[in-house]
Amino acid sequence: MEPEIIGGLVGTFTSIATLGFFYWRLLKIAKASRVALESRLTQEINTLKDRSQATESALQSQLIEVKSQLQTSEVKRAKLEAEIAALTQQCQRLREELKTQAAQVRSDAIDGGFEQIQTLLTQYPSVRRMVESQPDLPARNIVALLTSLENIVKFWECQSIGKPWEMVPYDPQIHQSDVDDIQVGESVYVRFIGYQKGDRILIPAKVSRTLPAGAKT
Repeated sequence: MEPEIIGGLVGTFTSIATLGFFYWRLLKIAKASRVALESRLTQEINTLKDRSQATESALQSQLIEVKSQLQTSEVKRAKLEAEIAALTQQCQRLREELKTQAAQVRSDAIDGGFEQIQTLLTQYPSVRRMVESQPDLPARNIVALLTSLENIVKFWECQSIGKPWEMVPYDPQIHQSDVDDIQVGESVYVRFIGYQKGDRILIPAKVSRTLPAGAKT
């Protein structure tokens, strides 16, 4: 071969070898870069996974805490509602007890007062009737002083049983006879009136078959 041809071939091989070397270097650098990139991506992915797990764990803890707080609030609310209902019932019961006690105190006061003056209350209407039938009796002035008794009876909400010298059929539930042989339904005269409060007999009316001496029907 001629030296020029040989020299050209050597140059060509040298260029090819140089290109191959550079190609090999590029492949090696590319591989190293890919490995480094994959490693970095793997680390970032692992970091993201760790952060995600940490965040999820924190959220779960917060969710559990919120649920616990809600349950606690519900329990407290239910307890408060139960306490309010119990207090309401207690207040209602106390109101009823106070109402009952007030009525009982009033009834006891009336009974006590009535017991103290029941003789006067039962005899006064008869005395008044006697005075009205006999105007010349000196007791007429006393009757005028005792008219306030009628207002007391009204204030106590008591009702009289019968009227003085009134003829009525005998009823042992509301009458007290002066003898034992009077029969139910027999006509009798009211000597002294009685009193009742509603269905309760405070004192029965005293009755007899005859009127007192000097009485005028």
